[in-house]
Amino acid sequence: MLFFKKKPRVIPATEQISNFYGFRLKRGESYLIKEPKPERCFEIFTNIVKGICLECPQKEAFPCESIGCIECTFSCPCKRCEHARAQGLCFTMDPPEGLRQRYLLQTTPIFWISKYGEGSLNPANLGIIANIVNEFIHTSKNPIIMLDGIEFLCIMNGFVPVLKFLHDIRDRIILNKAILILTLDPAALDERELALIERNLQSVECSPKVFNLYNILRR
Repeated sequence: MLFFKKKPRVIPATEQISNFYGFRLKRGESYLIKEPKPERCFEIFTNIVKGICLECPQKEAFPCESIGCIECTFSCPCKRCEHARAQGLCFTMDPPEGLRQRYLLQTTPIFWISKYGEGSLNPANLGIIANIVNEFIHTSKNPIIMLDGIEFLCIMNGFVPVLKFLHDIRDRIILNKAILILTLDPAALDERELALIERNLQSVECSPKVFNLYNILRR
């Protein structure tokens, strides 16, 4: 097995735009999506990092954008915009390569929470995950973080340390106007544990009816 011996470097990057109807989440907030598998959470996360900046009034400038819009030599309004497109960071229980292929994520940093695999993050080391989040928040523009695998982190570390870990991340999200999307299976926790997690997170309604409407609107 191969874990990172020290904190891995995380490089914020912008994805290529693929939609113009991004899912709206408020900066400085942490959101909870309750589902057996993190399918809808990944869809929302991907929609945001591959979408336009919702605050920018220069929407006509974005169809020509290349990844990062750094090397482009054309003069366009988006380069003078004070806003920034979302840059994402993902922690997942699934192998990153499969997720990149499924959701067409090319540049977003994805870390695998696993006891095995090259470059995996040790699930028993909450500190290294917190440090990666902190570095990303301070170096990225309009950061959005997705965290999958809370149930497994509770098994490896105990519920109380994970709850403290989530509170710390939530505070950083508020102070830096970032966004956190947390996904979990409510059946994996008891009622008290779930209530403690829900207390400081905004619930995102993702019933099949609501989510199907969201998919129709973003096309």
